[in-house]
Amino acid sequence: MCYRCKKNRKVNDMRHTDMPACRPAWGLGAVCAALLVLAVGCSGTRQAAADKAPGRYERRPIVERNDEQLKTETMMIDAKMLEQTGQADGAAQRYGEVLSREPRNAAAMYELSRLVAMQGMADSAIALARRSVEADRGNVWYALHLATLYRLTNRQKEYIDAWKGIVAMKPDVLDYYYELSNAYLMTNDYKNAIATLNRVEQKVGVTEPVSVQKAKLWTAMGRNDKAMAEYEALVAAMPNEVRYSGILAESYMAAGKYDKAKQCYDRIVAADPDDEYIHISLAEYYKTVGEPRKAYEELRIGMAQKNLSTTNKLQILTNFYTNEEFYGIYSKYTYDLLEVAMRCSDDSVTFAAFYGDILMRQRKYADAAHQFALYLTRDSSRYEVWEALLVSELSAYTDTAALGRDARRASALFPLHLLPYYAQAVVEHDNGRYERAVELGRRCEQIGFDKGYLEAETYSLLAECYNRLDDTACYAYYERVLKLQPNDANILNSYAYRLAVDGRRLDEAEQMSRRSLKAEPDNPFYLDTYAWILHRQGRDDEARPYIEKAIQREEGEVSDEVKEHYEAIMKKD
Repeated sequence: MCYRCKKNRKVNDMRHTDMPACRPAWGLGAVCAALLVLAVGCSGTRQAAADKAPGRYERRPIVERNDEQLKTETMMIDAKMLEQTGQADGAAQRYGEVLSREPRNAAAMYELSRLVAMQGMADSAIALARRSVEADRGNVWYALHLATLYRLTNRQKEYIDAWKGIVAMKPDVLDYYYELSNAYLMTNDYKNAIATLNRVEQKVGVTEPVSVQKAKLWTAMGRNDKAMAEYEALVAAMPNEVRYSGILAESYMAAGKYDKAKQCYDRIVAADPDDEYIHISLAEYYKTVGEPRKAYEELRIGMAQKNLSTTNKLQILTNFYTNEEFYGIYSKYTYDLLEVAMRCSDDSVTFAAFYGDILMRQRKYADAAHQFALYLTRDSSRYEVWEALLVSELSAYTDTAALGRDARRASALFPLHLLPYYAQAVVEHDNGRYERAVELGRRCEQIGFDKGYLEAETYSLLAECYNRLDDTACYAYYERVLKLQPNDANILNSYAYRLAVDGRRLDEAEQMSRRSLKAEPDNPFYLDTYAWILHRQGRDDEARPYIEKAIQREEGEVSDEVKEHYEAIMKKD
């Protein structure tokens, strides 16, 4: 703070200003203005500071100066100009020369203190600042500068004393009381912090900032009753401000005084039934007192509010219920609440990914895929949404064309992720394009299976593709799957049947087929496989009951392959 404007800067400027001074441009007019200011306020005496400071643009009487005084003031202007042109050392030297002429020149001590502080010499800066305050006890800017130095050097006691002095000097400036209260808080002196705020309240009456701050301090002291009294006083002072009733209601809720909280909420509803948040608060109240149905009803009203943003609705839904509640015991509520929120929102796309997640958990995969696809029309940069889409489409498996298309887009956007290639391989396999499916499966192998993700599924797919291509490479992949999932009945059956077709390792094939049949004794495919292995071993008498049961269990028309097996096994020599 330059000494020329020390009496004209606003309080709020200093509250957030550290040691560096304001830096006005020094044109000729500014120099002349500075001369006028210096003529009144920079003599180093206490008389001018004791008078009321004039406004920034108020005309001031011209006071005659003798040659010595004018020389000192000229030196001050020279020092400031040196400082403004970046010549800090020269400025400090000139301020020192002023102090040699006038050891009690408060303005020179103040300016020199600032320069020294900017050089990191805190102790010297504080010593100079103290001298400036002692030399001109009526100058609040010198005192504010000293307080700032105490804060920056963490001298808490001195910091508090400095603010006490500032408040005494300017008892009508409310911001100074807030600063003094904050100074007490630095030492956890809640009692004096509250007492200081009480002095503000005595001057201006009950106000929200003071009441809320006092309530927080009482709470920190463990005096919830006092905190409650602060909120009650706030409501009593401004009964028409419903938000104060909301603050009081939350305070009652925290204290477990639910009946009183409900009274506050009822007042808010009566005063402003369209308040977009009151029904959310009531929902929280009913949930707390153990009435989940009423909580849901209030939350439903809140979700229907047009004034409540889409983002806020999502935050409320995810915060109101725990995961267990959201997806478990209250899932029927949450599903309905989300539908209401979407229906009453102009931005349903924002809800889509969240809604899709709920639908997935309810195994409504086709609907979930639709929501994820809707979300991706706006933001295609989130891989987790692509993954959810592909999982939903694979689980529903009602539109393989869409699955293939989406998987190709996902692999183009995220070429290092496994699932998009696997999904494409599934589609290619099911369309009979086994060579292409193998290429995609091998690509999955190249990417790698993080913590086994999709490893068994990929090996199963490759085994089936090679099997379809009549390539014995399928053996190795069947073995890999069984190493990971030794009880996979489908793989046991497929591998056993392949060995039976090739006429290899029939005893091992019989053991695998028996294990799959044990897992699913009525599966017609497993029954057919076991019968065919027995046939290849020349044990038709043992095979006949199994092939007959396979025919009986086959749904719809019996396949040609099973018919051929039946005829071969039932044929009498």
